[in-house]
Amino acid sequence: MDKSLVLSVTVGTGCYRHIQVSEMETLSSLSDFILVSFDFFDDHMHAFFMNNRIWDPNFMYIGPEEDILGRTMDLNGAAGYSSKVILKNFRLGVGDKFLYVFDFGDEWRFRIKVLRIINEYTEVPNILRYKGEVSQYGEDDDWDDDED
Repeated sequence: MDKSLVLSVTVGTGCYRHIQVSEMETLSSLSDFILVSFDFFDDHMHAFFMNNRIWDPNFMYIGPEEDILGRTMDLNGAAGYSSKVILKNFRLGVGDKFLYVFDFGDEWRFRIKVLRIINEYTEVPNILRYKGEVSQYGEDDDWDDDED
């Protein structure tokens, strides 16, 4: 039977989302859902560090796999692509922690902790609880390209 994970995803101080996802989700799709849950644009690279140690290439899974021109990105020593591995592969247990870094320039660091494991399949990831807001590009996210 497929299981689901309830994850606490925290960025900064006092800002978090508790999300429920299937263990069959790829790390890439988890990235997508984290960004949606924090209202971020998916316009940069990301990496998961499954041993909870930032920049450890032996446990780093990067994405996207292709650049904007469709060329395959070089792993540069990383363990793999986030689109090629599912959460189930890591045999996560309650209390396990890992890191997610989005946008290597601004280096948004999301701390992730497994809160619960549920014996049911979650077809669509969902937000169970949330607190706080962050702004990906500062206070003014409404960019006006038509300014004179």
